[in-house]
Amino acid sequence: MVVLGGDRLEQVQGAAADQWKYDDIVVGIYIVTDTSGRVRWLGQANREDDLPGRLDSHNRNPAKREVFAKVRALHLHDGTPPRTIDAIEGRCADLLGLREIMKPLRWPSAADWLTLTA
Repeated sequence: MVVLGGDRLEQVQGAAADQWKYDDIVVGIYIVTDTSGRVRWLGQANREDDLPGRLDSHNRNPAKREVFAKVRALHLHDGTPPRTIDAIEGRCADLLGLREIMKPLRWPSAADWLTLTA
């Protein structure tokens, strides 16, 4: 199964819904950083709420809008199963060490990520 729609990290910048550069991303994992490059959010976009929808919801929150500066998105194939999306998001959280430094936020388990992405 091919999970990745591409092997690139795509940079998305902007503060308003009409500024989202990659409005064609339906399924993916995204990382939001502040102006100092610190990770402020790790999340997933899926078929229920695509990347522009997720970014719009964050943009409506004044506290997030104040600190969110840059978004990087890993574009996944639109047919990626939800368990696989969860596992990839969990693996990203593990690789970035977010489970410890961003408590009390929680991410899905990455236990099956290798099997699910093979």
